[in-house]
Amino acid sequence: MSARFPDVDWYCDECDADLGEQPGFDDNNEVWECAECGHDNPISEGAIFDPWEFLAKFDPSKLGRS
Repeated sequence: MSARFPDVDWYCDECDADLGEQPGFDDNNEVWECAECGHDNPISEGAIFDPWEFLAKFDPSKLGRS
C-alpha cells in the first residue's frame, strides 16, 4: 500500500516522537497511537503543519517586550 501523504513526516503531538519510525506505521490510518506515549494522533490533511502558512500569519508587532 502506498503512502497517502508521501512528503509528510509525522510526529507525535504529545511527545514529538517520529511516528514514521514506529513499527507498522501507515499514514493510510485515520489515527495512529504513538508507541512511545500512547497519544492518539490524527493522520489527515488537516493535521499537517505548514510552517510557511504559520510564518505568513506571524506579526512581530504583537510580540511582548520585556
